[in-house]
Amino acid sequence: MKQNRGHSMVAGRLIGLGAAVLVTSATAASCTRTAEQRTIDVQEHGGGQVVTLWTDSLELFMEHPPLLAGVESEPWAIHLTWMADWQPVQDGTLQLRLVGAAGESHVFVAASPARAGIFAPRTLLPRPGRYELALELNAHGKTFPIPGGELEVFETEASLPEAGEAETAGLISFLKEQQWEIPFAVTTAEIRQVRSSLSVAGEIVAPPDHMARVSATVSGIVAVEGAANVGQRVIAGQTLVILEPTEGASSYPTLRAETDRLVREFERAERLYSAGAVPERRMIEARHELDVARARLAGISGPGGANDVPDGSYRFKLRSPIAGIVVERFLTPGQRVQVGEPSFTVVDSRTLWLQLHVPAASAGEASGTTGAAFTVEGGRRNYTTAGLVSVGSVLQPETRTLPVVFRVDNPTGEIKVGMLADGRLFTGEAESGVGVPDEAIREEDGLHVIYVEMGGESFERRVLDRGPGDGEWTIVRRGVKAGERVVIEGAYQVRLASLGEVEAADHGHAH
Repeated sequence: MKQNRGHSMVAGRLIGLGAAVLVTSATAASCTRTAEQRTIDVQEHGGGQVVTLWTDSLELFMEHPPLLAGVESEPWAIHLTWMADWQPVQDGTLQLRLVGAAGESHVFVAASPARAGIFAPRTLLPRPGRYELALELNAHGKTFPIPGGELEVFETEASLPEAGEAETAGLISFLKEQQWEIPFAVTTAEIRQVRSSLSVAGEIVAPPDHMARVSATVSGIVAVEGAANVGQRVIAGQTLVILEPTEGASSYPTLRAETDRLVREFERAERLYSAGAVPERRMIEARHELDVARARLAGISGPGGANDVPDGSYRFKLRSPIAGIVVERFLTPGQRVQVGEPSFTVVDSRTLWLQLHVPAASAGEASGTTGAAFTVEGGRRNYTTAGLVSVGSVLQPETRTLPVVFRVDNPTGEIKVGMLADGRLFTGEAESGVGVPDEAIREEDGLHVIYVEMGGESFERRVLDRGPGDGEWTIVRRGVKAGERVVIEGAYQVRLASLGEVEAADHGHAH
């Protein structure tokens, strides 16, 4: 427990920590309860108490000195932490209401924190006995009730109980002032159903029919107007760029003129054959030459035939074969391009593929996969797949891995083609048990460990027997119980404190 230096003889009796008693909502008949309260940790020692409890909004870590009837107490040390960001309460008014056995009520107010996160009211109660404590924080225009439990006021100093021996073996001290100076958070272990999974690497790729690499089908000059830009959304058939074909034996104008000539040649051969002036073979040859020329012309102009502008000059419109977003553009206005040169890449990213690479040693488990979850580089959000596309039947020889592909819905477009992914391949049925977030589990000296908050400033290191994990939660078969609070941020600093490598901040109190 903390006590201010220079305390009176009464406060000086607060030495050591007594046995920690965990009181749940089912057994804490002596503590006032609200719907918000979850658990309370009470430590009795020498007539004073150290209490830790949590509401939906606040964590309270309270140390109060022994209380004597008719004697003003030494300052209490009431630490309040916002659970939304684990930062200290910086302002507001704290009210303490103590109700005696006869129903009499005594109110004491701390108008503001003595220091960030710490309120230090004094109390004076006229009669000995047991009192019910209720706290109320008024901050940010809201009222936050905090049940404080039951405490005892003693008649004289002589009636104070002796402080027991400290039972702190195995506990790590990490002060609230230290917690407030770093990113720090705890959460509750809870009953979960978690599926077995494999940790595998992968990447985001576009399905074959959701990506188009558009190349120039004629040689020409890029027109100044109308070229699509990177990031632009296009529909199927929309013009990406206009090319003004250049002359040459295989140019669009030349092939168009040759096709027109062969049309006339075939029509003439057909008339002569009807008149008996030429053999049928001559008409068949003319038809074949016309079909070849039309095929060459269609290879340039695509479905729908030539793309002529109304003035009769030949201009070719390069169109997108799919709807999507232009992600690459390889040409600029006025540039000369040749047949086959890449011009644009269009991707429909509303549906993508996650391609996972399962190591050969685990390939046998992949056939029974029931789904996957993954994160992408640069982000912590956990995504789930929308369905299995395929499980490979042949290992990739270069990597000795088996490809497993899943469909991924991407309506907002936040997942990008080419992103690397860390995946969890689900391979079995779900197991029910005590679950903890993966952030809470650390690997130390070859062991998986977790740090459990035993009180506001005391923690315990536990070695875990891990079960299956799904990338977010892991089943713990031994080491943590449901309802216990585990550190999910700041565990490294707690470990340093256990090794004596973190100095306790001296803020005018000591244990």
